Amino acid sequence: MRLSRRLLLIIATCLLPPILCQLAISWSQWTERKAQIDTLVVHQTELLASDVGSIVEGARILLTMTSEIPEVVDLGPACGERLASLSRKVPSFAFLAVLDRTGAVRCASDPVLVSPASAGAVSGDAPGHGTPAWAAAGAAARGFSIGGYTPAAGGAGAVVPFFLPFDGAGPSGGTLVAGLSLDWLAAHLPQLQQANGTLLSGAVLTVAGADGTVLARNPAYREFVGKQFPPAARPALDATGPGVLRLQSIDGVTRVIGYVPVRIGTSSLITTAGFQEADLMADVDRAMQRSFLLLGIGAVLAFLLTMIVARRFIARPARALLQAARRWREGDMSVRLDSTEHVSEFGQIAAAWNDMADALASRERELREHAEALEARVAERTQELLATNNRLQVEIAERLNTEAALVQSQKLQAVGQLAGGIAHDFNNLLATIQGSLDLLDRSVPAQEARQHAWIERASNAVTRGSQLTRRLLAFSRRRLPSVQSTDVNALITEMVALLGTATLGQQIRIRTELAPDLWPVMVEPSQVEAALLNLTLNGRDAMPDGGTLTIRTSARILRTAAPGVAPGDYVAIAVADTGTGMSPEIMRRALEPFFTTKGSGGSGLGLSQVQAMVQESGGAVTIDSHPGEGTTIELLLPRASAAAAPVAAVHDKCVRWGGHTVLLVDDDEEVRQVTADMLTQLQCRVVAADGGVAALREFEEADCRPSLVILDYAMPGMNGVDLALALREQGFDGPIILATGYADLSGIPAEDLAQLSAVLNKPYSLSELESLLMQVEAENGVALEGAV
Repeated sequence: MRLSRRLLLIIATCLLPPILCQLAISWSQWTERKAQIDTLVVHQTELLASDVGSIVEGARILLTMTSEIPEVVDLGPACGERLASLSRKVPSFAFLAVLDRTGAVRCASDPVLVSPASAGAVSGDAPGHGTPAWAAAGAAARGFSIGGYTPAAGGAGAVVPFFLPFDGAGPSGGTLVAGLSLDWLAAHLPQLQQANGTLLSGAVLTVAGADGTVLARNPAYREFVGKQFPPAARPALDATGPGVLRLQSIDGVTRVIGYVPVRIGTSSLITTAGFQEADLMADVDRAMQRSFLLLGIGAVLAFLLTMIVARRFIARPARALLQAARRWREGDMSVRLDSTEHVSEFGQIAAAWNDMADALASRERELREHAEALEARVAERTQELLATNNRLQVEIAERLNTEAALVQSQKLQAVGQLAGGIAHDFNNLLATIQGSLDLLDRSVPAQEARQHAWIERASNAVTRGSQLTRRLLAFSRRRLPSVQSTDVNALITEMVALLGTATLGQQIRIRTELAPDLWPVMVEPSQVEAALLNLTLNGRDAMPDGGTLTIRTSARILRTAAPGVAPGDYVAIAVADTGTGMSPEIMRRALEPFFTTKGSGGSGLGLSQVQAMVQESGGAVTIDSHPGEGTTIELLLPRASAAAAPVAAVHDKCVRWGGHTVLLVDDDEEVRQVTADMLTQLQCRVVAADGGVAALREFEEADCRPSLVILDYAMPGMNGVDLALALREQGFDGPIILATGYADLSGIPAEDLAQLSAVLNKPYSLSELESLLMQVEAENGVALEGAV
């Protein structure tokens, strides 16, 4: 941490206590003002409650005086006039009326109230629909009390009635009613605020009934009269004494509200005074802002003064020390510091550093002298080491080449051992699946097109699995490729048609440039397809933002030998992309097995398989690439001496073996059972055995000697070739077919292999089995004569 920052941190630490004290004082003032606001609001509400209480007391006095007038209580002829006269003298009351015990209006200041047709005028009820609610409430009153909110006809001039029962001249007595005009009460509230200086002008004054119905409000009386308090104000309705609430008022504004109930007999009125708390807290907030502003200005001034002093008396000497240290580190020992201020700590440090510089300069001279002497001795010894090193470099290069070749050989050997180990079992599994699918295909009716489509897709998957196994074996040099004369242009055209956006993506455009009248080549077609697919996928991965993939063919005549190929006629297949290209280091290792630039997403065997296929076909692979300019990989394949082989025709189902007996030998029960079912489908009689010993026993004990033997190669105890020799020794002279998932027959003598009529590679389909039986029958027709 810089020294100036340390000083600022010290000052900040010193300022922290007064800042905290100021925060505590401000918080105390804020909370105290909150409490004062609560007291103020309750006091304001109590003033309003006192005024409302005076109005209620006036209503009680008015009704008491009225009850002492004989013409009124005796319902004399002048009752209505006396009530009208009193009503005119007290404009705060909309009407005065006398009810009997049934709630009927017997006398009123307004004659309309007495008319039966207008009995519901004040209550808002329709005429002729019985006693109005306010009259019924008055008839039920048992003392001085107040009624509820009562709207007048048409919704204007609402009142709240006061009731006072009396004993009249009749036996039943009645009830006096004084209807307090809510319009007058609403107009009285702002007058009250203006006349009473202790009431704040910004307060919202509200008078409500015991059920929370708004009777009067200032401001916005017309908008809210007759509406209910919000549910949050329920505590005010249930309260028996003053209190404070902070809630959202009926007009949607959040206020601090004081409430005071005004008791009237068994009922009550609720008076409230609401204030926006932010207005009441404004002076405290301004005081707090001023104090924090002054505190902030003081802190900033303290920081600025500290920075100025620190820069003059601390930073400048410290910077001089650092600059001198850097110059010494760079080797300039002539720099010295100003050490004239001996009293200052920085002056004392400068003097000490100058002494250290003198000592370092002296030691550096001594080291330089020693170094010069040592360099002379090292130069002499270096000459001797160079000669020895040159010899070692030559030996290391030779050893690295030998080790690289050994590693390459070990990699291929490991892949070969892996492929050979799984090929037999994997092909047995595929043979079981393929045979079952063929049998299922023949058992499903021809009209079931959907089921046949499913079977065909599954068969295609088995075929791809078999091709994968053959490619692994070919790559590891453990299988001889089935080369044939192939039309490369036709193969590419068919393959490009299958490569769509699902394989290469929508951003890749594929283009072909195929030479006309191109020579056929000697290759295995499936391996060429696999190689082209591998190259196109590599090209796609090299163009993440899209581009063009070009496949071109051409005839090539080599007059002289080239690397990896002899002179002769060749067909060149080039796959070019417009992608990122390769660096020289990557291009040099691109064909190495297990080398990949795709991380965990690549196996490193793609281009190695392509090279293995091309080399086995007698050709070569070349790569031309530059970073940012794309890559072109060219396959050079030898020309075939014959034209491309046509596609073999599909034969009709063979039934010529019907009735013949076939000895089937396989140690895999599932393969044996499926093959037996396939032979049975071809109308052959099958004798099955699970090994060589069982097969010889079946052959000796059979009532009818078999016409044909189909046997597996890899079996425990006795392999297929040994069993074939044993059968020949026992006199069997019919055809023997060796069915194998993988067999390395290179070490078997040619005379032993001559005992076999054909080799059937697993997995095989029912049609392939038929074709082989037809071929064997054609080649061994004489031997099969007379077989049962």
